[in-house]
Amino acid sequence: MTGREQAAERSYWVDLLGAEVGILRGRYRTRVLQMGEGPALLLLHGTGGHLENYARNIRRLSERFRVVAMDFLWHGLSQAEGYDPEIVPMLVDQVTDVMDVLGLETAAVEGQSLGGWVAMQTALRRPERVSALILTTTMGYVPDPGSIPGYVEPDWSKNLASSLEVLRDPTFEAVRSRMSRILADPSRLTDEAIAVRQALYRRPAIAEVQQAFIAEYLGGDTIRRHLVTDEMVRRIEQPTLVYWGDANRTPPSLGRRLSEQVRDGRFHCASDCGHWAQFESAEEHDRVVTGFLEDVNRRTIEEKTA
Repeated sequence: MTGREQAAERSYWVDLLGAEVGILRGRYRTRVLQMGEGPALLLLHGTGGHLENYARNIRRLSERFRVVAMDFLWHGLSQAEGYDPEIVPMLVDQVTDVMDVLGLETAAVEGQSLGGWVAMQTALRRPERVSALILTTTMGYVPDPGSIPGYVEPDWSKNLASSLEVLRDPTFEAVRSRMSRILADPSRLTDEAIAVRQALYRRPAIAEVQQAFIAEYLGGDTIRRHLVTDEMVRRIEQPTLVYWGDANRTPPSLGRRLSEQVRDGRFHCASDCGHWAQFESAEEHDRVVTGFLEDVNRRTIEEKTA
């Protein structure tokens, strides 16, 4: 049995025993999981997801960091009310709200997919709150036309009908089919991962707001006002790790381009991984992220004592 197969058989909550999970009430109502001590690391999930998207990563990362994973607004068990089709600005404000309530002046921020988009915008809008970025198969980045030979942005609207259908009728098999798209090898998707997502989609308030959310995310124009261009990326000063999967729908060349445009970037591509690269390559992801953040922290200390 391979390491990835062994990891797939571990229960989420076996790894998360000892974590603190609760609802924060600041400007927003946010479900948060905390585990570990040390420099703060905030984990932001992708669209349609929830903090369990990082269930395979939290325990290992918490050995070195104070890990804070959260459900975005209109996702998971965070508040379903107050939907804004602009989406990104409110999610950025939610991130800083969580930090304020927890007393975190700064944190390293990892975002996967939508979470990466929000992480980039947080670094741009509130740079004093972000010490480092990890962008895992991020969405929301639009390179200069022609800068990546042969690259054409996928037509995300083609996923809209099936994404809406699973929210209207979240059967186990429908949720499995929806989630299988984000893996290089769908057999790695566990029944537990599907059941957690299904249980959340069965909550009427979340299912309703998620339909509005996904329609905007995959086919709307309002959210696209907050896309991150090359000109914007060049203003990101925080050390940045771009983490990719070689089978992600947007190719590694996009992630590499992003890592080359930020002022202090590096790139890592995991093999045999799709969009959920932190899930499929969990041990590799955690090793690379830990090494990156420890290097950032070491450089920060050296600069302060120089």
